[in-house]
Amino acid sequence: MHEALLTKARLALAQIEPLAAQGWPPAQSIARQLRWCVAFASGQPCADRPGPFSMGLIATRELDMYGEMPELADLINQIQQDVETALT
Repeated sequence: MHEALLTKARLALAQIEPLAAQGWPPAQSIARQLRWCVAFASGQPCADRPGPFSMGLIATRELDMYGEMPELADLINQIQQDVETALT
């Protein structure tokens, strides 16, 4: 189990899910990828990875460049890097 990764992924998911629930497609994509990360980090059985990760790029564009949530974008990028490192 990857405790630090799990903590980060749950924190980011808690912040992005309200945006996804409003029907915002970028947040829905990020949330789907974060849910996979939570399952992976907690050691739960999970489906195959939902394709190559794009949540960092989406977060940077939508939450930092065009949005007002740079800290969340940074957190999502950290999670993506941590998961990609753990998978190698």
